[in-house]
Amino acid sequence: GNWALSDADGETKATSLLAVALGSASDTHGMLLRGTVTLNHDPGTIGDVLYLSTNAGQATGTHPSGTNDIVRVIGYCLDSTNGQIWFDPSKSWVKHA
Repeated sequence: GNWALSDADGETKATSLLAVALGSASDTHGMLLRGTVTLNHDPGTIGDVLYLSTNAGQATGTHPSGTNDIVRVIGYCLDSTNGQIWFDPSKSWVKHA
């Protein structure tokens, strides 16, 4: 199998196993399934619940609200200055009506 960027706009890319790439090559650098990680973008404010974003491969502090968007909690923001988060994706999700 292959890893693909998550996307709250697409059910198949939002409801399956999620991980964060730990480098540019998943087969050598690995994938984080749960734990503390630093993202390459600012996902929100310290303490924010984080959701899958409609921007592929990103986390956001604002839940998706478009029709058929998938709302799935993926963790919490630990430091908004450097993008550090606690990544612990929920096994549950809902489709926004």
